[in-house]
Amino acid sequence: MKETSFNGLCQAAAAALCLCAPPLKAGELAVVLSSKAGPYSEAYEAFASTLKLPAELLDASPDGFEIPEDIRYAAAFGARAAALNYPPGTRLVYALAPVAPHGPGWHEISMAPPPEAALEAYKTLQPGLKRLAVFWAAYPGERYIADLRKAGDKAGIEIISARLKNPESLPDRLRRLMGKMDAFWLLPDPALITPSSIMLLADFSCSNAIPFYAPTHALMLNGAAASFAPDFAQSGAAAARVLAAMRGGARVPSVTYPENTVLRVNEALRGKCNWPLAKK
Repeated sequence: MKETSFNGLCQAAAAALCLCAPPLKAGELAVVLSSKAGPYSEAYEAFASTLKLPAELLDASPDGFEIPEDIRYAAAFGARAAALNYPPGTRLVYALAPVAPHGPGWHEISMAPPPEAALEAYKTLQPGLKRLAVFWAAYPGERYIADLRKAGDKAGIEIISARLKNPESLPDRLRRLMGKMDAFWLLPDPALITPSSIMLLADFSCSNAIPFYAPTHALMLNGAAASFAPDFAQSGAAAARVLAAMRGGARVPSVTYPENTVLRVNEALRGKCNWPLAKK
């Protein structure tokens, strides 16, 4: 989905931005937020501090909101912002959004972590991990699952792709996977993330001592064993580096992963749930 050296390229492009990119005219660069809620605001703050260029901040939450016609570059945070109709030719990077309509010059900041890094983190935490069930519906897609399987082959982990139509399919799938998985991972697919689905997975995980790896740090705190996922600020900073690279004339992959993703473990439940995790 991406070249692992791209983040370094983005950083170099950002540093050289003022030297190799034409000056921006007023209104040509915009940051579009699905709303001014915490996650999008946090991503925007990291974006602005990384890019350090004047940008028009737009709130897409009001009914009838439309993108101004003079925009040439845009960063969209959230599904609502990413799904708007942008002027033809707009170079857009979007984050905190599942699959959006891709147009020419559109680039995604992944909500999922790099497959190799994720499996390395989970294997370090759970040395006996050999079979990992992965729950998803549409996002991040077949290509991500294929990359995950390749990474699994290298790490000695069998990837069991458990694609579901809806959260209601989870109980049956969990029953069918009993004895066939050492852990399970819910990918950041909005179609499967509901309060009831997280509660179900957390209860199943703790009752059966099978680690549940959550799609975000916040959801991990609701009962999962751990999470390895980019946070909102990391996504915002990654979007800034990609946009800088685009303006600097660099070739940009269609999907980029945020940097510095860290593994977070639910220490409060580690002992209670008896998960087979490495000692601290």
